[in-house]
Amino acid sequence: MAGTRKNERTNKMNEVRVPFPMMLANVLVAVAVLGLSYMWLNARCDALGRDIKAAELELAQAQKQARTEQERWATLTNPSNLRAAIKRFDLNMSMPRESQIVKLERRSERTTTATAMLGRGFLRVE
Repeated sequence: MAGTRKNERTNKMNEVRVPFPMMLANVLVAVAVLGLSYMWLNARCDALGRDIKAAELELAQAQKQARTEQERWATLTNPSNLRAAIKRFDLNMSMPRESQIVKLERRSERTTTATAMLGRGFLRVE
């Protein structure tokens, strides 16, 4: 038994050990991390591109609908169309007299903001 242990020790001592180079291991890990990061970033950019494309299509549809509604409103409020509607519904309408017109003054933004805040209870007047 003692002889076999001695032989094992000498065999281990006679073995040539080649240590794994740590620099190579670090480079391989760095390359793997960079590769995975690149793949994740590429997938994320593709997903964002699809989202942007869908949002742009939705925006284009909304703009088209807004233009259609603006044209429709312009047609309805055309003076000749308003006169025709007044006649069609037999409305007895005329231009208002000067005494019937109420003129409003534009308030400054600061006054409007203070009034709005006062109405909500943010400001206290003492």
